[in-house]
Amino acid sequence: MYRGAMFVMGLCAAVPASAQSREDDVARLTRLIEQQQTQIARLEARLAAVEEEKVASTPVIRPEAGHLHPVSPRLADQATPPRSPLPLGQALPSDAHPPSLDGRLAQIEKTQKEGGHVDWSKGTPEFASADGNFSFRPRGRVLIDLGTTTGSKVSSRNITATQARSLRFGFEGTAGQHLSYVLEGDFADNDVTIKSAYLAWTTRIMGRQAEFALGNRLNDRGLDGSSGTISVPFLERNFVAQGIVPVRGFFGLGAAARVYGERWHVGVQISGDDINNPGTASDSVTIAGRAHWNPVKTDEWLLHVGVWGFHEDLASDVTRPTRAIAVGGFLNDNLRISPGTFANPQSGDGYGLELGAFHRSLWAYGEYGARTLRNATGSTDQNAWALQGGWFLTGESPPYLSRGGVWSRPRVLNPVTTGGSGAIELAARYEAIDYSSNPTAGRGTAATLGVNWYLNNFVRLQMNLVDWTVSNPATVAIGNDRGQTVVGRAQIAF
Repeated sequence: MYRGAMFVMGLCAAVPASAQSREDDVARLTRLIEQQQTQIARLEARLAAVEEEKVASTPVIRPEAGHLHPVSPRLADQATPPRSPLPLGQALPSDAHPPSLDGRLAQIEKTQKEGGHVDWSKGTPEFASADGNFSFRPRGRVLIDLGTTTGSKVSSRNITATQARSLRFGFEGTAGQHLSYVLEGDFADNDVTIKSAYLAWTTRIMGRQAEFALGNRLNDRGLDGSSGTISVPFLERNFVAQGIVPVRGFFGLGAAARVYGERWHVGVQISGDDINNPGTASDSVTIAGRAHWNPVKTDEWLLHVGVWGFHEDLASDVTRPTRAIAVGGFLNDNLRISPGTFANPQSGDGYGLELGAFHRSLWAYGEYGARTLRNATGSTDQNAWALQGGWFLTGESPPYLSRGGVWSRPRVLNPVTTGGSGAIELAARYEAIDYSSNPTAGRGTAATLGVNWYLNNFVRLQMNLVDWTVSNPATVAIGNDRGQTVVGRAQIAF
């Protein structure tokens, strides 16, 4: 009984002690849980911040621009703000003129920060090394034409035909901050030729960008003549660019130098024959120069003034110093303005004037050119002029590149590839050329209405309606002739 009583007394004393211990354990567990909750909350906040930063820096491809931009899904889901045209003179770079040196250095600095870089802004991938010292990009174009001619008194001119106007492929790239290169081959007019093939060194002289090139490159000659076929507003360059041209053509193998200012540029070139010329005699030698100036340049107004000229000493193997001018496209070889014959030409001189104005979505300009050919017994004169203008109905800025004074390609505000309507441009041109100082040569005129539909920055559908007149000597064909030609083109250029 004594032991039982003692057990009962001890148990009663232990019960309060045990209860107190349990209360202490519960309190400790509560504090531990609260600490863990606080720590978990901090970790979740840090994780959310990291995820937000990662999302914000994730590249999202904007197909309409072709660039990689950091855009978060929340922002990407929101409606895209209305696009506005670029300021005049700031369109995509032309193939004929490199980006500014500042732009190259900025790209190199960006590439060094980001590592290897791929840029789709020109339609094909441009690969750049991690250190920015090397880049490479394929480039090319496909131009397919379909046309029909009616109304001519010469039945052989009234034909319907298709033509691969140009199938061109090549590449371009840079090596270091200053050296660039271009090489292209082209199938056109049933012939395979080499077009651009040159090395260029870009640097600064007295604070201005200067470019020195060796190789075969496009002439710097007139607004249309200095621009690629893929950039001019009509299917073909105007009569001034086509007709008032050196014997070597649009390209010349030699050396060129250009200096670019904020609103002007000056270029000179010395060259021999075209790179495709057969090596059976000494080359002709051509010295050419061009300068342009933008006396007014604002976001809404831009004026263009230009002048160019060339002198050529012709080689003994030159038999056709003048080109036959295509009227209504290159797909109809029976419809040409006759160049005539001029025996044993020895030298030639040419010059041209340019004047243009651009306002918001409107543009207009005119060009005039003249050329004199000489031989041992006399000379013959040639001249041409063109007036043309256009309007982007969809609000784009005219694709005039003030750096170099050339045509480029427009920045389409609402590409078809992103659900938009593309860019629509209406254009009109009247032009005339006169070779008739030479009794065996002809003259002609052309009035053209054109519609350009740019599906995006790289794809264009075109339609030109041409009302033409041709006056060739009776020994070539019927002297005076008139007709109409309708030509359509599908173009992709990258």
